[in-house]
Amino acid sequence: MSESLLCVANFPSGTGYAWKFIESLYAGVAGRIAEERIRTWVAYPRLEVLPAVLAGSAARPVELPIRLNSARSVARLLRFIRRERVRVLYLSDRPAWHPTYALLRLAGVRCILAHDHTSGERTLPRGVKRCLKWAVRRLPGMMADHVIGVSDFVARRKVEVDLIPARRVRRIWNSLEIPDPNPNAASDLRRLFQLDTDRPVVVCACRASPEKGVALLLRAFDALLSDFPADAPRPVLIYLGEGPALAGIRQLRESLSARDDIILAGYRPDAATLIEGADLCVVPSLWAEAFGLAVLEPMARGRAVIASRAGGIPEVAVDGETGVLVPPGDEAALSSAIRRLLLDAGERARLGRNGRERAIHHFSLDAELEELARLVRIGFRLPAPERSHVAATTSTQPDPHRSFTHATTESR
Repeated sequence: MSESLLCVANFPSGTGYAWKFIESLYAGVAGRIAEERIRTWVAYPRLEVLPAVLAGSAARPVELPIRLNSARSVARLLRFIRRERVRVLYLSDRPAWHPTYALLRLAGVRCILAHDHTSGERTLPRGVKRCLKWAVRRLPGMMADHVIGVSDFVARRKVEVDLIPARRVRRIWNSLEIPDPNPNAASDLRRLFQLDTDRPVVVCACRASPEKGVALLLRAFDALLSDFPADAPRPVLIYLGEGPALAGIRQLRESLSARDDIILAGYRPDAATLIEGADLCVVPSLWAEAFGLAVLEPMARGRAVIASRAGGIPEVAVDGETGVLVPPGDEAALSSAIRRLLLDAGERARLGRNGRERAIHHFSLDAELEELARLVRIGFRLPAPERSHVAATTSTQPDPHRSFTHATTESR
């Protein structure tokens, strides 16, 4: 009987949003190890619909709620590990350390990967709490073998706040497939929303939650329109998304003088495609994003981006070269940046070209999947495959998906 990789989803199937990206990583890794006769399972707490992202892939969905603090759930997981001969466990946004991991190893798991996509700052442990946490983190069998941060920001957080040994931590940037340019994107977007062809379009696509800063963007847009040049085409703002803060965003829109120039389009499964038709994309996050896929997506499509200078975003967009970064929560700075780029088509074009080049050279999905698959292969004690063309082209310089340095004695 062949051995298995078990990937763990923290969400019911069909959830969408960023979870689709995580599912695509599971599917991509499954395809790269299938030739070794290794089966890949993706465990969902509820399997309500067959996951579209896994369709046609080597990954098999299974309903298997995994709650590490539930004895009943752990017992069911242990039975699954033994029955399916699970040797590698791939977790997303789960603890890098947990006492249950020792039990999973006794059941047959050889390697645990903990992939951290979570956003937000954390409080540094100090004093006695830090000493105790440091000691507990080094108890045998309870630590993930490989702890992956989606940015240097997250990787540093794992070392400095979670006190994970730096030798176990690596950074692998999130990535995506770079689409071919669509010459009709601008006209398609304007036709869809019945806009005049000469109107500049600002697009924001994200979940409607307070930390994403959509309300801040609406106020900043309203402020810039209050004294926008009368002889320039009047811009329009399109927000694509839904979530718990959407009702408040709708109320705010109705209170603004620019309400007729703000379109709340709701959730759109084609949001990534619509972005390419924008003149400018804005990511106004108020907190420290783990990475910033919402920044990378317009860059990959050659669109100029304005984003918050926080978390992992500065690793994606280089201020003044591939985008414009502003302090999070600074409404005046955001309004000024949007106004400046709306009135400078040449600068928008330059930032868009540079952003696409950066996406192509540093955020290749093939390179990310190859590195994740390499870690999985190590867990199965398989020989390393021959390096692909993608890996070979990046081997002459520091690999952007693997580099992470931390100035501690332990990491040297």
